[in-house]
This record gives sequence, structure tokens and C-alpha cells, in this order.
Amino acid sequence: MFNLKGDMTQRVLLVDEDAGFLRECKQNLKEKFHIVTALGSDQGMKVLADEGPFAVVVSELNMYGTSGIQFLSRMQRSFPHCAGILLIGPGDVETAMKAVATGDIFRFLIKPFSPHILEKMLHAGIKQYVKDFEIEKAVKRKEIPGSKKRILIVDDDPLVRSNITGKLRDYEDFGILTAENGRVAKSLLNTIKIDMVITDLEMPGMSGLQFLSYLRSHHPDTPVIVLTWFLKKEMEESMVTLGYTQYLEKPLEVNLLIESISEALNAEGVAQVQGISTSTFLQLIGVDEITCTLIVKHNNKVGCLYFLKGSLIDAETGKLKGEQAAYEIIGWEDSRIELENNCSKSEKVINKSLMMILMEANRIIDEKIGSITNKNGTEIETGASPKHFDESI
Repeated sequence: MFNLKGDMTQRVLLVDEDAGFLRECKQNLKEKFHIVTALGSDQGMKVLADEGPFAVVVSELNMYGTSGIQFLSRMQRSFPHCAGILLIGPGDVETAMKAVATGDIFRFLIKPFSPHILEKMLHAGIKQYVKDFEIEKAVKRKEIPGSKKRILIVDDDPLVRSNITGKLRDYEDFGILTAENGRVAKSLLNTIKIDMVITDLEMPGMSGLQFLSYLRSHHPDTPVIVLTWFLKKEMEESMVTLGYTQYLEKPLEVNLLIESISEALNAEGVAQVQGISTSTFLQLIGVDEITCTLIVKHNNKVGCLYFLKGSLIDAETGKLKGEQAAYEIIGWEDSRIELENNCSKSEKVINKSLMMILMEANRIIDEKIGSITNKNGTEIETGASPKHFDESI
């Protein structure tokens, strides 16, 4: 293992069969990076062997003998922290996107491009290189439980399953199983003990949300890491505001996944589905515009939340209806959720947005925590201050 010393983080290898292109790139970038060039994949492999590692390796896709994807994939096996950037033509976008999904490359860049675009991409690659290096050091400092842990990977994309499996098998503490959909995963969960589930959100047959609902109801102690392509930036910001940040976006940063696994397996006595609290579950329904009914159970209480194309239109629990019922249900801790693929309600009783309902529900929860009234009517301050949200949000 090497250390990040000197100009290591600024070292960039450019591989292309166009000597003029390499000269031009080196001239434009030499003031900001330590640039090394290689004419073709064979020379590139020799430079990697003699002078590696590099923080970033940039390769043309279409080269004689070995394609850019093959070249960067081989480079990754020797230097897993190195960020690989693929240079492609306008007709190669689909091929490049598959390479990103399987983890063979960090990003791709479409020719022709201006020098400042390549410079920006190189800075992003260097940032990723440093991040991956530091994450691996952090993971190695953590103690992963001694007994082998069975991890179930659920994703309908065989390339994603293969990529995650290949990376995790380097860790002797993990036993890896895979399932292509929620139904197969249910069968495995009912047959053998699974210590952790890593699941995609959008899958054919039994959807990711239905599978998560099943996990909440039948395996509440099994930690879950959720993978998604679909969390928009504004939704991510809203989730952070509400305090929910435990999810991973595709294309997957494998070292970050390993760190998340290590943290979850070391969280003794914590029964949780990471990132899928009731509030976050509702947000995911909103993002995917799902029509459904959520049946939420808490101790002896039962509540229903009705969604029409991702919009919360009504709720009920006991004598409570509409907004007040929604606030009550969302405030239940350690609840169990069941999802039905239909909505028996058609009238829109709740007129506020889902995000506004969630914010108000969390404000009510914070107020309950912030002041507890004892039997004599005296308020005992706990130190938590209630949050107040502007209704105009």
C-alpha cells in the first residue's frame, strides 16, 4: 500500500493512439497536473507497470487490440483506487454508460471537448481517487465482526450484481448471495439466515418498495442498504433536511458501500432498515409516483396512508382522519409497514404536499421530545429545540 505523498494525487496518464491529441492535451494541462502520455494500450500498460500508480487514467475507447474499457478494467484490478475516464464518440454513449454501471470506469467524456472540460473532469477524478483511498484506510481501521456474515444482493441487473459481488468477495468476512428480484430474495430469507440485504429500488415483479415493506414486516432486525438511480437532487436535499441520509446512489462507489456495510454490521443491538424510516419510505413513493395504500402498524394501533400517483390524498387511524391522522401515523416509532398495490380512496382530503406533511410531522415529533410534561403538569426540558417550518416551503 502506498501513501499519498508529494504530487501523487496530481499524476495523470493519458492513453490514445493519436499522438497529436496527446501532445495538445499535455501542453494544455502541464501547468496544473503531472501528465504522462502513452501511445496506445500496449504502451499504456507498460507505463502503468513501470511508473504506476496514477490518480487518474484517461483512455480512448477505440484502440487497436485492446479497447479503452478493457484497458481501464485491467488497470482497476492492479490499481483499484485509480479513477478511469473513458474518451468516446457521440455514438458510444450507451456502451460507456454500461461501463459506468459495472464499475469499470469512473466517468466518460465525449469528443470533441474543450480543454477546461477535461481539466474539470480530471479534478473530479483526483477528488474521487483521494476519497476512495481514505475510505479504504478507514474501513481497514474498523473491526468487522469475526464470524462470516451473509450478505444478500438484490438487483435485476446482472452487471450490477456481478460488480458488487466481485468487490465484496475480496473480504473474507463476507459470504455473498444474490437474487434477481424480490421474490427470489424472499425465498432465500425464509430459508437461511441473512445478516444484511443490499437492494435496488426498481425491479420487475415484486418492486423494491414492496420488498422493503416485506423486510420491515418479517425481518425488522436485518439491516438494509438501498441502492437507487432515481433520487433527484431536490429530494436528496429534502431528505437531508429531515435527517435521512442513509442511501447510496448508482453508479456505485464500492468502497463507500463497504464502509456502509462495516458500520451497519458493527452497530450492535440496532434494528434498522438504513434510509427507510417511515418518512423516507413515503418520500420514495412520492418520487416514483406510486399508487398504493400503506398499512402502518404500531403496537395495537393501525393506520392507513392513501397514495394516488405519489400524492398523499388521505389518511386514517382510529377516529383521526386526513392531515391529523397522517401526522399521528408518521410519528409512530418502530412501526411496521405493509404495501398494497391499490388505493381505495379517490377524493383528495389532504391538500398539502407530501414534503410539507413530513416536515410538519417531524416538527410535532420534535416538540414532543423538547418538552415532556410530568404528572404534576411541570415541564421538563430535554434540551431539544423544536423546529418550525415556513408553510410557504
